[in-house]
Amino acid sequence: MSSGGDSAAAGRARQHLKIAALGYYASRHGMDADEARVKSARDFVCQYAIQYAESVMPVKNRRIDLYRQVSCERLLDVAIAYGECRHGNDADVGMTREGMAMLCQEAVNFYESLPLKEEAGKRSGLPPFQLGTGVRP
Repeated sequence: MSSGGDSAAAGRARQHLKIAALGYYASRHGMDADEARVKSARDFVCQYAIQYAESVMPVKNRRIDLYRQVSCERLLDVAIAYGECRHGNDADVGMTREGMAMLCQEAVNFYESLPLKEEAGKRSGLPPFQLGTGVRP
């Protein structure tokens, strides 16, 4: 286990998700910003969100190949918020940790919005998975 209570794989996946979110945040600004770069960074965030969710979820039963067919707007909004919470005169460690917690939870939410493997196209009737408890409510 890593110091945060995650397995080593989940800790690495969380770091990758953080880097992907910051990459997406940065891709939208500056002279190098263009539509292709932002789209590539969006895919990067989605792929690492899936990797993170699969590292913490007990069951891996989603069609990850269909991630482009699912809305990722909320995940991207949280990635932007995470990038913003690390800057400015009011940024602090607590704010950054909360932003990371939100990003991790949204990664799980994004993963759960993917179609089930055995029922591609149908929605699950299970309540959402919540980080921290490891069980469904």
